[in-house]
Amino acid sequence: MSWPRFTRFFLLFAGLGVLGAPLSAQKVTRLDSYDGVVVRILQSNNAGDIQHIIDPMTNQVVGVIEGCPRPHNVFAHPDGLYFYCTNEMDNTLDVFDTRSLELVEQIPLTDRPNKGAINKQRRKIYVGIAAAPFVDVFDLDTHAKIKSIPVSTGIHNVYVSPDGEWVVAGLNARDEGSIEIIDPDVDEVVDAITLIDDRGEDRRVRPMAFLAAEDGSTDKLFAHGGGVNGVWVIDWETRTKERILFPPNLPAWMRNADGNQGAPMHGLEVLPDRSAVWASSRLDSRIYGWSLPDLEYIGAVEVGPTANWMTSTPDSRYMYVAVSGSDHTIAIDLESLEIVAQMRTGARPARIDTAVLPPDRVNTTAGG
Repeated sequence: MSWPRFTRFFLLFAGLGVLGAPLSAQKVTRLDSYDGVVVRILQSNNAGDIQHIIDPMTNQVVGVIEGCPRPHNVFAHPDGLYFYCTNEMDNTLDVFDTRSLELVEQIPLTDRPNKGAINKQRRKIYVGIAAAPFVDVFDLDTHAKIKSIPVSTGIHNVYVSPDGEWVVAGLNARDEGSIEIIDPDVDEVVDAITLIDDRGEDRRVRPMAFLAAEDGSTDKLFAHGGGVNGVWVIDWETRTKERILFPPNLPAWMRNADGNQGAPMHGLEVLPDRSAVWASSRLDSRIYGWSLPDLEYIGAVEVGPTANWMTSTPDSRYMYVAVSGSDHTIAIDLESLEIVAQMRTGARPARIDTAVLPPDRVNTTAGG
């Protein structure tokens, strides 16, 4: 696998916004050079207690995080100090040192968690609580609890807008107003969005993803809705649906029964360079792409049974997909739309994320 190489100075210069939108304008930081950093793919395995770390340069498992049973997701501290894991067994946010991969802290949560996310700009961690109607908030630097934000029902997942100005909480058991919007300055719910399908019916929300505007502010929210094999496109300013993106319809015999689960699509990723949005369909065992900003259909890649969450490399070239039905993580070349690697990971891999680490924060112990 070859990577574009530019100087470290160019990368820092571009980070000042000379190239347009800030490099951190999406969930995965955009990087045009990997000089001075190390990239890792973090694969959580929802039916086990071992999480895998993949080197995208070699497509090898280079480390394992032992512990954090029934993880919901694993994500990295923005300065590369820690890996965080939402532990559904112990109702904790587990903190692992990125160099040693040893557990250093278990932060108690209100109840059983789902996904957690970091607001880099506000220096906070947000954890959605699935078993109670709260979003727990922690100080990123001290890990002290700030508060529990009351919401209408237990949480499916939480997401932070790329500019840090908004936090969205997807509700587990609510159709109308299923996305509650939190202002991170006061950590209170200030608005709500309802996913309305093309027949006028309300749908429960599943995974979501933000698209940043040219200046880094929030432009659109993409979302999956319960029972719909499609992607809602929501204008952020008006909080209203623009359209629903549907992939080509497959015949029933080509579809995967395991993929129904009330959420046929269950993974969304906007590329760091904002050139496309990709969605994974558990029902179709495929990922589908649409170009940005025009939302033209790009194509599909068949990945195997129960295609789940995805994450991209910082250069927007490769997509990593958790294939829950075969216990593999695969790498896809987004230029050729071909699978270029397949890594055996743990039991039912699901949530997956990209970490950008300083070289001195990288574990050097062989994994497998």
